[in-house]
Amino acid sequence: MSETNPPNSKPGGANKHYSSMLLRTAGLAWRYKKTSLLVAGIAYLAVKNKVNAAKKDVSENIIDGTVLTWRLNGGSIVETTAPTHFGSASMIGKLIKRLSGGPKEMTMLEALLALEMAAEDPRVKSLVVRVTPEVTGAGAKGNEPLSIGLGIAQIQELRQALATFRAKKEAQKQHAVGAVDKDLGRTYFYIDSFDDQATYYLASAFSDIIVQPTGYVPLTGLSSTQFYFKRLGDKIGVNVHVEARKEYKSVVAPYSEESMPEKHRENLMSLLTSLNDTLVADIALARGPAILKQTRREGSEDGAPLTAADVVRRAMEVGPLPAIDAINAGLVSEQGYPFGIASIIGPRKPMLVSTYGSKRRDEILSKEMHDDAAGSGGEQGSLMGSFKQALGRPNIKKVAQSLELLIPSRPVTVGVVYLMGTIERLGPQGSHSVAASLLQAAKDPQVSAIVLRIDSGGGDVIASDTIAAAVDYVQAHFAKPVVASYGNVSASGAYYSSTSCKRIFASPGTITGSIGVAAMRPVFTSKLMDFIGTNVEELYTVDNKCNSVFHTPEGAVLERYQRNVDHIYSDFTARVAKGRGFTGEQAENVARGQVFTGVQALGNGLVDEMGGFTRAIEAAAQLGHEARVDIAKKLVEFYVDRSNNTEIRKAVAYEQFASVNEAVEKITLASKGKKATATADAKPVVAIELKVAKGDGQEAALGAVKHEGPPVFKADILKNVKVKEFPESVSATKSLISRLVFGSSNDKDNDSSTSAALDDYVGGPQMMFSNIISSAVSAAIRNDIKQILSQNPSSIASSLAQTAQEHSRSQVRAEADQVKFK
Repeated sequence: MSETNPPNSKPGGANKHYSSMLLRTAGLAWRYKKTSLLVAGIAYLAVKNKVNAAKKDVSENIIDGTVLTWRLNGGSIVETTAPTHFGSASMIGKLIKRLSGGPKEMTMLEALLALEMAAEDPRVKSLVVRVTPEVTGAGAKGNEPLSIGLGIAQIQELRQALATFRAKKEAQKQHAVGAVDKDLGRTYFYIDSFDDQATYYLASAFSDIIVQPTGYVPLTGLSSTQFYFKRLGDKIGVNVHVEARKEYKSVVAPYSEESMPEKHRENLMSLLTSLNDTLVADIALARGPAILKQTRREGSEDGAPLTAADVVRRAMEVGPLPAIDAINAGLVSEQGYPFGIASIIGPRKPMLVSTYGSKRRDEILSKEMHDDAAGSGGEQGSLMGSFKQALGRPNIKKVAQSLELLIPSRPVTVGVVYLMGTIERLGPQGSHSVAASLLQAAKDPQVSAIVLRIDSGGGDVIASDTIAAAVDYVQAHFAKPVVASYGNVSASGAYYSSTSCKRIFASPGTITGSIGVAAMRPVFTSKLMDFIGTNVEELYTVDNKCNSVFHTPEGAVLERYQRNVDHIYSDFTARVAKGRGFTGEQAENVARGQVFTGVQALGNGLVDEMGGFTRAIEAAAQLGHEARVDIAKKLVEFYVDRSNNTEIRKAVAYEQFASVNEAVEKITLASKGKKATATADAKPVVAIELKVAKGDGQEAALGAVKHEGPPVFKADILKNVKVKEFPESVSATKSLISRLVFGSSNDKDNDSSTSAALDDYVGGPQMMFSNIISSAVSAAIRNDIKQILSQNPSSIASSLAQTAQEHSRSQVRAEADQVKFK
């Protein structure tokens, strides 16, 4: 008789056992279903986070083997982003452009810095640029040329950055160990066909230029076309009365002349020749090896070997060139299509230039913050710590920040203010806005110098004078050097505004000068009235028709008109003479309305150096570092005075004095009494004096902390220079929160008699409580402040050097959304 297996024996019994365990587990999970779901959710999120982090490392981080890609068009690079307001047309336009897939807009400074950072970064191997239409899809226009939308000077700045990129990559190749990427340092420029010479001028700085077989290179040399409208005005009965100072001032000539005056022709031809010579020289230098390789068997008419410049000039004489002829001349590398970009990139990682710039800045900032945190192990109860923890006392905090400028090892922050377009008195970029930005940068205790970036052909006389006065005020009252950086053009009123800057930088292709004055007014004659069938009647209470457009200026009216123009011209030339250190005769020789290229302006002394935006920032940082003692002194005096004034207003508000005049008088008398008893305190209320002198004192201060930083400071925009743009942008959310919580927006400087006097104590019981604490803290640290500032320069510097090791610079980082590490 055979045996039978029991019901729960293997293998069937094991299955039942496992089923029983699963049922018990499911029962427990159901009983504690909330906890189970929570654990499962946490586990899921942890796994998902690890997966996303791994993907992010591959998709977003900069890796060794990165290839930068760049889509260029007429709107991809701008000098500065115009101020936009929520719901404005410009904001909506930018949003539509981004939603339509257009490339991210970069400022010129962002583009230059991205290229400079990539040049130093060994992980970046090459650069691929493709020129595309600004708008694609249904919104594209078929008749618009394919252009990068940049001027000659802007292109020269980009060319310089590209040359630096290629040179540093070549150096990396020479010092590389092991296998070297065959494409290291190569730069590719893809376009279907060149539609203008400016785009080719930029392309010539690339190692590889790829054009479609049916494309063209329109090298034809620079030219100018000018219309003259005098005969048209005579025909319809509109006369134009002009006053120009002097013979080269040509801006009004098209309305008063039938043809180009000889002096204007002379000046314009000189300008065009200088620009064209620069283009020829730059293209020949960049494409020289390729040109000579293609044309080495040819010779000039006199039998001498052809130079690269000869080939470029000959191409201009016979241009535009088909792609094949441009290749044979060495002006283009090869024929091709943008579909080949994928094969160039291969296994390497493509990354947009804008993305790389943002990521690389984040890396540098993160490393710096980590280094700062690692070096800040000191106790928080030191004098400077007390300084910074003065609750609700923005002026006292800014005194502390101003003193930190004395630490030689600190990076130098340079403020950047933009002057763009026609100079006008009003508007978001008008003279009042520019002057306000200059003052904002001057009052910022973190900023040591200012760069005024200009791309303007001039404009209103009064507006130009406002900006020029602001530059002078900043340099005189805050000791902060202002350096001018010229873009495509800085002429007439723009030069007037910047002539007193410490240094002026321009590119070879910058248009500048035009030191002169032009005034124009139309006169509508009876012929026009008859033509349009209109009659005009005028009534005057005073015999003065100077504002009438129906009367030609004559007699006393004309004399006053001419005298005003002469006065403005004299003021202009006097300002140039003072700012540039010229004699009156020297200023007159470069004035009279003459226009110059950057190269010519360097020769006649109107600019100091050929250099782009980043070079100007480094020069400003160097000047700011050298003047940091004077800057700190001026800032401390400024904020001490503000603090004193605030305290006086509070005393009057709390009825300790009947009026401000009484408070000032009694406090002044009390101060004099203290002086009579040999008391060192002389300033009212806070009584702070910065006793740091120039000369030997400054040297002593520097010598005391020499070991804390490099022996000689050399400004480097990638290492020890930061950039802060003005006006600072304040988001709507931040502004709203600031107003709701603090009753003001963004802790801005406000010098008005109402808000500046009351911003510390008006706002209800909670603000009053805050002020009581603030006053207590202020009183507690006042003696410490005096003690710090009454020391000799060497002691101050030593104290600050020690403080720098004890405290994190997190306060500086608190405004990271406004301060961009450059």
